[in-house]
Formats: sequence, structure tokens, C-alpha cells
Amino acid sequence: MFLTGFLTAGVSFAVYLYGLRTETEELARTFAFAVLVFAELLRSFGCRSETKPVWRIPLLSNFNLLLIVSLSFGLQVWSHHNETLGRFLKTSVMAFSDCLILLIVSGIPLAVLEVLKYLRNLRRDLSSSHEQVQGASDA
Repeated sequence: MFLTGFLTAGVSFAVYLYGLRTETEELARTFAFAVLVFAELLRSFGCRSETKPVWRIPLLSNFNLLLIVSLSFGLQVWSHHNETLGRFLKTSVMAFSDCLILLIVSGIPLAVLEVLKYLRNLRRDLSSSHEQVQGASDA
């Protein structure tokens, strides 16, 4: 859980710093907020199983999750293009291309956590097969 928070916060902070260097402070805050939201929405797909990687679970196996995440993504992107919603959420207007880049960057925490999950399963499978081979040779 610490790693999840560290990765998400690290990516958000890096995007915020990048925004400060290239854009206004207001847009940098919007970038960081968007990355936080996108990262958490993407992470929800990884939380469906503690052992199976996200690419091994059919996307439609939990249609309600897919629906809510899709609506949340839409609302987040819309908040960057609708003045009233943007004022309510205190977000700035940004280009759709920026939203796409932020969405890709937001996938970093999920990717790292899923690779670690895969490696943990691989190590467990290798150790159990090693124990089976050793048990067979002892018999």
C-alpha cells in the first residue's frame, strides 16, 4: 500500500513540477489533479485481483466498474473543457492532447504494480515447482 501511494504521489508531483516549468501554476495544479484522478481510476482495474495481472482479467468481467470508470474519465476530461464544471472543481482548460498525455503518464503506477504482481506470482510458481521436483527426487 505504501508503494502504491508513493508511485501515485511521485507521478503527480513530477507532473506538477513539469507544469510549473512549462505552464502556469494553475495549469500545473490541474495537471497534478488530473493525474491523481486518472491514476486512481486506472488502479481500480488492478485491484480486481491480488494474484492475476490486469491483462489476464477480461475487461468486461466487471461491467459496473468499467461503466463507472468510463463515466469518471469522461467527467474529468469534461471538467477541463466546461467552464462551470471547471470552476466547481477548480480546474483549468487544457487541450485534449494534454489529457491524453496525462492519461498515459497516469498508467505508470498501475504498470509498475502489475509488473511486481506478475514477478511475485512467477517467483511463487517457480518455488512451488522447485519444491515439487525436489519432493519427487526424495521419494
